[in-house]
Amino acid sequence: MESQLLINVIGTGAALCTITSFVPQIIKIIRERDASSVSLRMYALTVCAFSLWTIYGVMLGAWPLVAANSISLTLAVTALVCKWRFRDGDPED
Repeated sequence: MESQLLINVIGTGAALCTITSFVPQIIKIIRERDASSVSLRMYALTVCAFSLWTIYGVMLGAWPLVAANSISLTLAVTALVCKWRFRDGDPED
């Protein structure tokens, strides 16, 4: 039973790290209203990866995997939208 607890703790920690990894970039883009230095290809590939992980989790019925990757997908899409919206700096300028 202890090994199952350790597995759950590691999985939860990994999910939280993955989910929160997008937040600083999104905050920075919104505050500075500039995403010119953000890689479009990297975020497009990340969105693709999280989409596939989510589908994979659904197919396995692994709902913790689906939940973590769905949240990560939402944040990655948010970063991608911010990249598009603020690609050349503040659109108000």
